[in-house]
Amino acid sequence: MKKSEPTFSTPLLAAAQQHVLHLWNEQHDARLVFHNYAQAAGVAGLVEALTSAETLPESVAEIALLASWFHNVGYLYDTARPVEAGAIRAEFFLVEQGSEPEKVRQVRQCIAAALGDVRPETTEARVLSDALHAYDWVENYETRTPLLRLERELLSGHGVNEAEWQRQVDEQLRKCVFFTAFAKTNYEPALALRLLERRNALPAAPTTEHLEPKKPKSAGTERFDRLARRPLRSSIQTYFRANYGNHIRLSAIADNKAHIMISVNSILLSVAISLLTYQSLTNRNPLYVLPIIMFLVTSLASLTFAVLSSRPRVTNFVPVSGQAANPVFFGNFVHLTLEQYEAATDAMLRDGRLLFGNMARDLYFLGQVLDKKYRLLTYSYTVFMMGFVATVGAFIGAYFLGE
Repeated sequence: MKKSEPTFSTPLLAAAQQHVLHLWNEQHDARLVFHNYAQAAGVAGLVEALTSAETLPESVAEIALLASWFHNVGYLYDTARPVEAGAIRAEFFLVEQGSEPEKVRQVRQCIAAALGDVRPETTEARVLSDALHAYDWVENYETRTPLLRLERELLSGHGVNEAEWQRQVDEQLRKCVFFTAFAKTNYEPALALRLLERRNALPAAPTTEHLEPKKPKSAGTERFDRLARRPLRSSIQTYFRANYGNHIRLSAIADNKAHIMISVNSILLSVAISLLTYQSLTNRNPLYVLPIIMFLVTSLASLTFAVLSSRPRVTNFVPVSGQAANPVFFGNFVHLTLEQYEAATDAMLRDGRLLFGNMARDLYFLGQVLDKKYRLLTYSYTVFMMGFVATVGAFIGAYFLGE
């Protein structure tokens, strides 16, 4: 049963409704998109439906309806303590209307118990609590939840983190408890389905995980489990984007340095060979043969290391038994057919752990290639430098010894 506004009325309830409407018009706050007059009217309508279904006395229905009209008025005066502020406004109104002290106390207690963290004990407080939970978290969940987030952002002046917001929504849904038989029959199953839908839509860790013995997992399935269970944030994207970019730039720098060494050594080797075959130079001083040969050997060694550094190589990651091939790098899927590659890509994009794992493994093997490139480049430059120094020293020695 869903009602927008109550039809059961007494002179006091009619005056309360008009007074609350006046307060919302007079103290209008554009930031209150969730707690507003429409919410009060909707909750009041559900309170009447619950009291009617439970066949409660009119005195109980009147207390619950009065509390429902004033339950969110406190947000107009004190957003930090809205429950207390709303109870005070209800007390002021009832005293002005000449209500007996017992009724004033019951309305204040109903508001405090229904909206507080303490389990409501009175019948009217339980009815109001059920109506609030049914209106906000069952009947109007899709439209009301985004409004609650917007209101909190407007009141605080800053955005609400997505992960934190999802945690708050889950916590609020789990805190919803229905007390009346009508609410348990009509709203509790819908609330359970709501929790199930969120569990299926957002991959989350099982709530009973700490009660079950942990089973040993392979290294490839456990490491990225927690990362895959949360939404993909910009920080994760930035991490992989920056690392891939750095690896590619370092590889280009290494290849450029290797090409420099290949060009320099190729030119110097041709010059050294020409000097070695230049008969007048070697005949005039046979000692010149030694530095030329030294330079030939060291330059050839430096050239060899530079060529090995820039030589293309393809790393192959052999998947463990039952694991799909890694479609991130071509060296790991060239042996697959188009259908197998599409299936592997589809499986990877659907499984967060597999996606992050494949990207991390690809970065690891790119790092292995870079490590080998730079080690060979170090050997090339070191041999070239030592050979050049030794050759110059040998030429100087041959010059003075040949005099």
